[in-house]
Amino acid sequence: MYLLIDMSEQDKIHLAVFDKIQIEHKYYTGRNRKLLVCIDKLLKSSPLGKGGAARLPARQGGLLSGIMVAVGTGSFTSTRVACVVANTFAYTLQIPLLAIKKEEIVKVQKLIKKFEACPAKPGGRRRGQYLSATYSGEPNLGPAKK
Repeated sequence: MYLLIDMSEQDKIHLAVFDKIQIEHKYYTGRNRKLLVCIDKLLKSSPLGKGGAARLPARQGGLLSGIMVAVGTGSFTSTRVACVVANTFAYTLQIPLLAIKKEEIVKVQKLIKKFEACPAKPGGRRRGQYLSATYSGEPNLGPAKK
């Protein structure tokens, strides 16, 4: 099973759990700081998550085999939060990551093949590699320039 994190819309969290056959989308309203709570709810309630077993890596009897994160759109902070959470899960569970574009979400199940691709392929992140946030514009940090 794989997890998709999409925080490209303001105050909305789009999560999905899926495998090659089925997919379950969940949409939550709220600030980006609620991402971990939303992931926990999804993994506990989803038939794919089997009551939270997905929180363990596949090699330890769990079901989570990889995480995809939509990057390139959305707010600076939401993109950073999504990448940090995905990197933390990947590090602790020793599972691969994949950065995708918002437009690729509709064909997310077809992207499973990228997890199986060699680590040198662009976009795919194998164990021990991390996602870097991609932004849609220049960061707007600090006071406005006159």
